[in-house]
Amino acid sequence: MSDQPEVFADIGRYYDGLVARYGHSHLACDYGRSESQRRKFAVLSEVLPLSGKSVLDVGCGFADYASYLQQHCTAVEYHGVDLSPAMVAAAQKLHPDLAIRRLNILEEDPGTYDVVTANGIFYLLGTEAPALMRSLITRMFALAREAVAFNSLSSWAADPQSGEYYADPAETMDFCRTMTPWVILRHDYHPRDFTVYMYRAART
Repeated sequence: MSDQPEVFADIGRYYDGLVARYGHSHLACDYGRSESQRRKFAVLSEVLPLSGKSVLDVGCGFADYASYLQQHCTAVEYHGVDLSPAMVAAAQKLHPDLAIRRLNILEEDPGTYDVVTANGIFYLLGTEAPALMRSLITRMFALAREAVAFNSLSSWAADPQSGEYYADPAETMDFCRTMTPWVILRHDYHPRDFTVYMYRAART
């Protein structure tokens, strides 16, 4: 898509501005409340037992998910990528021991990982959001050896806000099932949000 780079550049600039305004805060990640961010981290982390796994966090922001995993799991090999130079710079200062890079997974190869996660990366994709979301999900699944976990604003929400993309959970599940039959939909933790788990094999 010809406008794909500009869409992602706009997202990077948007978050650069939030970092400049709020610093290291949930507000810079576009969350109204820090509790919502932590709840989404918890749901993403429940895709499978993550102790001893390698995890790629797409749209990592400040890498606050890494801090959550350090508190709840052991020996997680965390890698983060983000579009915002300001976010990446801040995350590298906060977590100098972690692998955090500015990278667009649709344009560059970050390597493969046991689990690939994405938290809140779809809502600003604009008019091309449905197609770009499908491209990102496909790419994340290609990078994952075991599982993918991602969330999105839900079109089932009773109070959608203008200017944000709300994906249809059922349509998203149908698309994910074209890649694997092993999928789970979570719409049980927030009225405006859903999470999908995708697996390479059946969970036992």
